[in-house]
Parts: sequence; C-alpha cells; structure tokens
Amino acid sequence: HVSNLQLFKSISVAENQPVLVMPSIPQQIVQVKVVPCDDTASCPDGSTCCKTKEGKWACCPLPEAVCCADGSHCCPQNYKCNEQATSCVKGEVEIPWYTKLPALTSDQSDLSAVQCDGGTQCPEHTTCCKLATGEWGCCPDLEFAILY
Repeated sequence: HVSNLQLFKSISVAENQPVLVMPSIPQQIVQVKVVPCDDTASCPDGSTCCKTKEGKWACCPLPEAVCCADGSHCCPQNYKCNEQATSCVKGEVEIPWYTKLPALTSDQSDLSAVQCDGGTQCPEHTTCCKLATGEWGCCPDLEFAILY
C-alpha cells in the first residue's frame, strides 16, 4: 500500500534535482520450521521423513505420508503404495505417487534452502509448490534436473 511507505521528497544539494527517498524496510526474520528425522537430518515442515533403500533419510512432500517400499516414493496419508502401477490407491481412487527428496542434514547450511511462504523451507535444488491440500510442499527443480 503506497501510503504506508511514507515517501519523502528531498532536494539534492549537488545538482538541485528532486530525489525520491524511501526509508528502508526492515528484513523480517523467518522462523524456519522443520520435521526432525533424527539428530542428523530433518525435512521441511509439512513433510514426512522416509528412509531410502540405501538407509539415508529422504523427505516426502506430504504431512503424515506413507513411505513406499521402493525407497524412492510416497503416498498421502491413508493411501497405499501400488508398486506395480507406480501409484497411490485409496479404495477406488488412484493417484500418481510422489517422489521423495533428500533430507537436510545437520552439516548442510540453511542458507542453501529455498524459503517458501509461511516460514517453511525446501531443500536446495527443489522449489516450493502448493499441494492439493493447499499446504506448501517441495517439488524437484526442473531446471536443475534438466542440467544434471
């Protein structure tokens, strides 16, 4: 809202030209929420910690998700993983399953995390995306995936 910015007009002494001066807006501190997997790894708020086949932590971009046995995918709460169809099933409803993303480890810098709205974050090389629930989730960064 422009009226809240309190713009001031001043005169430049050197050139006698009008200059628009705007006070700096203080940076807000974002309280990052995470889901701890253990003492060494965590996932963004609203996600679920799952183990990979290699035994490492990964993040499913859904709260209280079901971790699939293949070690790479997950399904929303109350769905079952269908490895043969690579999907999630709940009764007659069948949806594509979700790909898990690497968890944040304690030796990684939070500076590399992608900040989403609402004080949540996603791991590096991912992007914030709205889930069907309206909550934020972490999706693979397609630009990064294409480069590598």
